[in-house]
Amino acid sequence: MGGKKFSIPAIVVVVILVIGAIALYSTQNPVSYGKEVRPDIEPIEPEMVTIPAGAFRMGDDTNLPTDRLDDTDREARSRGREISRIALTSVPVHEVHLSEYAIAKYEVTNEEYKRFCDATDRPYPRDPDFAEADPRWEGYFEKYPRHPVIMVSWTDMAAYCKWLADRTGKDYHLPTEAQWEKAARGGLEGKLYPWGDERDDDAVRLNLTWTSGPVEVGSFAPNGYGLHDMAGNVIEAVNDWYDEDYYESSPSKDPVGPSAFANYFSLIDPIERFRSKGRCKVLRGGSFRAPWDWDVMGPDGLYEMPPRVGGRGYVYQEPYDHFDLGFRVAAGGVWR
Repeated sequence: MGGKKFSIPAIVVVVILVIGAIALYSTQNPVSYGKEVRPDIEPIEPEMVTIPAGAFRMGDDTNLPTDRLDDTDREARSRGREISRIALTSVPVHEVHLSEYAIAKYEVTNEEYKRFCDATDRPYPRDPDFAEADPRWEGYFEKYPRHPVIMVSWTDMAAYCKWLADRTGKDYHLPTEAQWEKAARGGLEGKLYPWGDERDDDAVRLNLTWTSGPVEVGSFAPNGYGLHDMAGNVIEAVNDWYDEDYYESSPSKDPVGPSAFANYFSLIDPIERFRSKGRCKVLRGGSFRAPWDWDVMGPDGLYEMPPRVGGRGYVYQEPYDHFDLGFRVAAGGVWR
């Protein structure tokens, strides 16, 4: 009875072609911000700092080795291996050459993002989780205009950047991972933090409870480039897809992260899927609840990312938002 049957290889080919088409579409068609309903509402353009073209050493190889743990403590050694596996996504340290670009002096604030929402009829971000524990944080988005915007997804962040670019005619975008790290280092070479190697609780907002919340942008001293809060306050999302092994093959000139095709392609292997695979974006900088090192496990069973300039984390592109997740914008350079 002559119906045609598709072989497993044929099905795999079809799946790959579909995934490739989706990836190509997403690469060629940036995130939309919806309909402009109030063109009379002007955006607040961020204060930008120009980062000169040149090379820097990217990554962090000062990780926690498992041989520093007690051999007789199986649980500790297992924990150490997991910490090392996460931390080792920042190796190998490698030289990167970047074209000139600019990056915002501060994280995007509630008042800046509110203009975007009002102009496009976008819903305001909901109250953060810590408002449930402390009533003073209720109405965070409207009550604290100079605090960093939180409770927005990566897609929301990209849409904001596109709106800002369209309204101003300037090349605003989320920074690449390399752009973010060079800016965070502030001209220092091989240091752990934006100010050096010393742990200084007065230089950054971190190591606090989840109910503490962020502070106004610019509350702490800037780094060598004049940028504030490149560590602590809120963790920052960047433009790149996340791949824990990317540094092993990253180009030395203006890297923009793994391809969208490779990221979507990884979704066909759900059994082995980890957050390192499939629709995840890179996070940088640590937040107000970040520890100083890879030694604190969060409620989701993952280790909290410290505020090291070379440290890397990841977040699902959509629909994930969080009470300590924010962003800043960049302009120019090579980012796609």
